[in-house]
Amino acid sequence: MTLSRVQAVQIPFTGATWAAKSEAYASLIAEHLSPYTLWLDAGCGSRLLEDDMDPLENWLVAHCKSILGMDVGLSSHRNIKSLVQGSIYQLPFSDNSLDLITCRMVVEHLDHPAEAFVEVARCLRPEGAFIVITPNLLNYAIVGNALATKVMPERLRLRIVHASDSRTSEDIFPVHYKANTMPRLLELINLSGLQVHKAISLRQQRPYWRKHPSFEKVLMRLTPNHVLLVCAHKVISESVSPLRPRLISR
Repeated sequence: MTLSRVQAVQIPFTGATWAAKSEAYASLIAEHLSPYTLWLDAGCGSRLLEDDMDPLENWLVAHCKSILGMDVGLSSHRNIKSLVQGSIYQLPFSDNSLDLITCRMVVEHLDHPAEAFVEVARCLRPEGAFIVITPNLLNYAIVGNALATKVMPERLRLRIVHASDSRTSEDIFPVHYKANTMPRLLELINLSGLQVHKAISLRQQRPYWRKHPSFEKVLMRLTPNHVLLVCAHKVISESVSPLRPRLISR
């Protein structure tokens, strides 16, 4: 499914450098929205996109039939009213029941991403889409965080993260980076039974730490891509028929 020119004009993109990552992700989501789309945001957190992107979030929610949010712990969500507590390793939905599943900054936290992708494939309807955005391990800051996770006390690592991130400590989770290079991410998605439709490496637009921008700009030139954005589709099979989404108790 592709957006019509009228729809594309209506999407409230800012075009701002600071918003480039979220707007690329939202654009890919928008390509898969229709009045019939049943959408699950897995690992939903408290909002669909980054802070200060309310109009774009509102547009996305308004252009699907229904959106569900799922996370291991939930309190409230800015955009999603229907919230489900659950794990991406055991999605509480029936086979072939969802049109779109998204994961924003979730894959890096998975210790067993291959198992999660198989579960996603199970729940998608034929021709359904899986959209992932996750950090690129081959970026200087991301590999630095990966090394810090292995050798530093967590309290010290969090102090370093806070220097470039406004999230509270409660919103910063352990990272594993088991599928965070483009070759590995594509391999695991394809092995799940999905077929990759688009694979995009997004360039870093600004330094993480503002105290040493000149030095960081050198590192940015050496490792320019900091985020991986991938869309995969479920292969059509004549042996399955789409079902309405149904919560499964596990």
